[in-house]
Amino acid sequence: MYVIQNAKITKELELDGLSCVEVAVEPARMGDSSLLLYITGSVDGSLELHRIIRNHHDLTLDWYNDNANTAFEDATEIAFENRIDVLAEQEKEKFLQSLLSYGSMNQDLQNRLLSHK
Repeated sequence: MYVIQNAKITKELELDGLSCVEVAVEPARMGDSSLLLYITGSVDGSLELHRIIRNHHDLTLDWYNDNANTAFEDATEIAFENRIDVLAEQEKEKFLQSLLSYGSMNQDLQNRLLSHK
């Protein structure tokens, strides 16, 4: 399981026709990639993980830090895999709950995504 060391909201944007909030996540474990998460609000009032981007950037190589370079990998489809003890959808939900329990992230995301509806 990916352990979050730090998470912060970086911006609001529209992605695939949906209002999203981008969250930058730094890992607690050495070797794990930084992530950019795109969270949306659903009509039932819940928050959903819409897209996951792995950020393999190295500031000495990728000093321009834009997501058009190869350091950014769309991992939405491959981030969670079925295992013997847990299904991919369960792992995804555990990760989302871990993110939402980080600091005031749940309330901050709800304020930005669900207060407009």
